[in-house]
Amino acid sequence: MVLRDGPKTPSLKRQAFSGVRWTALSSVVKLGLQLVQMVILARLLAPSDFGLMAIVASVMAFLQIFADAGVSNAIIHYQDIDETQKSSLYWLNIGASTALAAIVVAASPLIARFYGDMEIRPLLMLTCTGMIVDAAGLQIRIVAQKELAFAALTAVDLPASLVGFVTAVAVAFGGGGVYSLVLGGVATAVTRTALNWILLSRGWRPRLVFNLPSIAGFLRFGAYMIGNNLVNTFNSQVDIMLGGKLLGASAMGLYSVPRNLSLRVAMMINPIVTQVGMPVMAKAQGDAALLRQVYLQTIRMVSSVNFPIYVGLAVFAPEAVRLLLGEKWAGVVPLLQVFACWGLLRSTGNPVGSLLLAMGRADLAFKWNLVWMFITPPAIWIGSRFGATGMAVAMFGVVAVGFVPNWYFLVRSQCGAKFGEYLVQMIVPFVLSAVAGLAGFAAAWPFTAPPIRLIVGVAVIGAAYLALSAVFNRVWLDAMRELLGFRKGAPKGRA
Repeated sequence: MVLRDGPKTPSLKRQAFSGVRWTALSSVVKLGLQLVQMVILARLLAPSDFGLMAIVASVMAFLQIFADAGVSNAIIHYQDIDETQKSSLYWLNIGASTALAAIVVAASPLIARFYGDMEIRPLLMLTCTGMIVDAAGLQIRIVAQKELAFAALTAVDLPASLVGFVTAVAVAFGGGGVYSLVLGGVATAVTRTALNWILLSRGWRPRLVFNLPSIAGFLRFGAYMIGNNLVNTFNSQVDIMLGGKLLGASAMGLYSVPRNLSLRVAMMINPIVTQVGMPVMAKAQGDAALLRQVYLQTIRMVSSVNFPIYVGLAVFAPEAVRLLLGEKWAGVVPLLQVFACWGLLRSTGNPVGSLLLAMGRADLAFKWNLVWMFITPPAIWIGSRFGATGMAVAMFGVVAVGFVPNWYFLVRSQCGAKFGEYLVQMIVPFVLSAVAGLAGFAAAWPFTAPPIRLIVGVAVIGAAYLALSAVFNRVWLDAMRELLGFRKGAPKGRA
């Protein structure tokens, strides 16, 4: 994130770079654990196990919307919060999570019958336990994020992820099947909440008070957040919901694994920038020029890191599937290639959520996602008529159709970025990634062994991309050098 000089810039810049460093460390390690876990569990579990977990995860995604009454982002947006408000918001979060868990437990037989698999019922019950535990430490994490305390957050997240990884692998080796995925998540939640209180609370304890009028403003913000997250989650989970009903758990297992593999790339990269970017943009919301600059640099950073990874994933999908998942998953190669294209384009739209929430425009985010709620499901249903691959192509089509409207109605209106300057943040890294991808494919062509092809191809893509960036994407490369501590001062460059 490259910020030009200004009255607020030096302090924000230092905090932003520090936050990015720690978030990057956390994201890379967590992704590494997730990939190793996927490699191990793909060989121990059946595709139907992953399909069941995908269905459970889609149900839980809706519950998480209501778990904190939508006020987490309001805590970041509002700069001054008193102790009565903090305590009231904390108990609101606990109460909402507990009530939702009770509702899901009661409704679990109906949900299981809808999908035609009663094993979903105990899986939902166990996952709800993790949700309640997570709620007990959520507000502490949000406050730490607001204060840009990302070093402390990393100290929480890494041990929690490691405990979840060990638990999932141990249960899988013990023959636990799909329960390895659920219990790994519960173990992560328990460890994370305990460490939240130990490392992040700074001695704070909620008072035994619940003053509804004092948090009325948060609830108004949260009402839009609930509406926004509800339709946004529906749009992002409708393929799993419809596919689970129309195609069955086994087909959804084959579909969800490459889908989640693609998502993990963005889940590693985007939070590094957006988790830091949102509080930075919130602090810059009164400075239009600085806000626009922060957002455009956020897009450049996200695109410059995501694009070469997604291009490499698409080019070497056959090798990645065989090495990561095993031969029994060879049929998902076309799906992974489609999802690589989907993930690449989708990653460019993700930071707009941070912009809207930093500006307090949860209402605009809600209206935007509401429109897409009437577009996405029909597209997915049509795609499902052609099986899992058809659904994947439909997902890509929906994201592609929304690219220009996303800029016009959201980005332009909130930070004033022109389409040309918005587009160039993505065009430059995309072209460089495509050229690097061709170079990697050509270098791997003489080899036949998948491991050798993958190693040679990835190495050449990385080297070619960095070399091209030194000439055509110097702004990003200089920012990365400064981020890693290799140079000081504001970087200069073109493109």
